[in-house]
Amino acid sequence: MKWNAMLEAEPAGDPLQAGHRVRRLRWLMLLLALAMLAGCALDGLALPWPLVGQALATLALVNLALPRLPGWGLKAESALRLGLFFDVLVLTELLAFSGGAANPLASLYLPPVLFAALLSPGWFAWLLALLSVSAYGLLFEWHLDWPLNGGNAAYAFNLHLSGMWFSFALSALLIAGFVSRLARQLRHQGDALAEARETQLRDEQLLAVGMQAAGAAHSLSTPLNTLTLLVDELLGERHGDEALRQDLLLMRAQLGSCRSALARLKHGSEPSPGPQPLFAALAERLEGWRSLRPDLRLDWRAPDGDDPPVRLDAAFWPALFNLVNNAAEAGGGEVEVTARLDGRTLSLDIVNRQGCLSGAQLARAGLAPLESAKPAGLGLGMLLSHATLARLGGTLSLDNRADGGVRARIELPLGLEDGQ
Repeated sequence: MKWNAMLEAEPAGDPLQAGHRVRRLRWLMLLLALAMLAGCALDGLALPWPLVGQALATLALVNLALPRLPGWGLKAESALRLGLFFDVLVLTELLAFSGGAANPLASLYLPPVLFAALLSPGWFAWLLALLSVSAYGLLFEWHLDWPLNGGNAAYAFNLHLSGMWFSFALSALLIAGFVSRLARQLRHQGDALAEARETQLRDEQLLAVGMQAAGAAHSLSTPLNTLTLLVDELLGERHGDEALRQDLLLMRAQLGSCRSALARLKHGSEPSPGPQPLFAALAERLEGWRSLRPDLRLDWRAPDGDDPPVRLDAAFWPALFNLVNNAAEAGGGEVEVTARLDGRTLSLDIVNRQGCLSGAQLARAGLAPLESAKPAGLGLGMLLSHATLARLGGTLSLDNRADGGVRARIELPLGLEDGQ
């Protein structure tokens, strides 16, 4: 998500959605106007009905045409502005035909100006405000008189007070509704912006890590090759010492693992294999990890039943083993990995039985490298795992166990094969 796009976005949404909301509101206002005119007709008010009907019909036709204008080449924001302009124009007509500035509904000039300020801020909002003020001023001179019911001044005054209440209530409801909506969207944008800042901070740290890793890969290749040659020479020379031979074989296997990791780093990543049975693939990879870490104890638990074939991204495995290594080192050499499948989501619990995390560590884990003493064991590996799982559409959460230790939980959506 780009910061500039977020900061420059329309406060109340994009013009297309805003125009849709305003059109629905305009239909509601037209229905209210028709209801009020029906009441006036039943009350016997002699309004210029053809002129009033023409004004309302014009606004209805404009509202029908507005959604088609973007398809004819007019921008959505321009269509929104055109609709607000006609709101002011038709309101001016209606007021001019029914008492002018003395009509209490003149305060309905405020909602279109408010919507322009919220949905299309800038020169158009100021222009519509000036047009509204000018039209209101002209209504003092150019208007038809409000038809009194038999010249009854008390009746006219009561009708004026009722109209003032109605226009105030309608304006208050419209303003409260739109300002509340704006406040909610600003709060959501603030949350999204904070999340984007966290993501950018993490990406910057990962970029720095990648640059350091590239330099380390270049620096380590030569010493690894040298150590491999030395181990091969020692294996050829020390035939009689079986214990030393086993140690050298383990060392050669560890050096081979290091060379493979550097090769993957050089080429980006290992290729993604085809679909594999999920729990069998996890068991095989964890067994390979156990063979490289014979000093550590791994307790692997998989559910009974079907083992569906899945296609796991190659980036998943380093993220998993970062967490397994963390848990094993923090848990005094013991780690427990439990897997289960909830629908199309893989859940993995990686548990160590020692230590605990502070509230600050739980809040920041995965967002930045943390310096902490074991057994908490959080740092760069946690940051990389968090970023990788987020890219794969998964989540990583940590919590302290009631009986001691820390649990890391992976939730990863899967693409099950063969229609499962």
